[in-house]
Amino acid sequence: MVADEVDQVNIPGSEGDMGILYNHAPILTTLRPGRLSYQKGDKTVSLVVSAGYVEVAANRVIVLAETAEFLEEVDRNRAQAAKTRAEEMLRNPQLSDDEFQKAQRKLFRATARLESAEDNR
Repeated sequence: MVADEVDQVNIPGSEGDMGILYNHAPILTTLRPGRLSYQKGDKTVSLVVSAGYVEVAANRVIVLAETAEFLEEVDRNRAQAAKTRAEEMLRNPQLSDDEFQKAQRKLFRATARLESAEDNR
């Protein structure tokens, strides 16, 4: 959990990336897997998040994500292995709709972890 006063929060919204500043209009939106960052002065902190929700109200941003990890903690080998497993699962033509959606979410999360970690190099 992160609780801090910050200058800006950048989220990977399901409808597109979004920057949230002081006095932002209230919103409730969904997250897609990707990079979430916040700025405090000259410092930027970045995390990789999976699906979830964001609420902005009364100059407060609440992020509820299924998973979140700081970029420097991303294990590239583990993320690559997860991506490979998810791709293999998706090749199975006998997946149920639920199994397909679960494998797809795993693929999206692993891809977001890999891309964010690569951008962080």
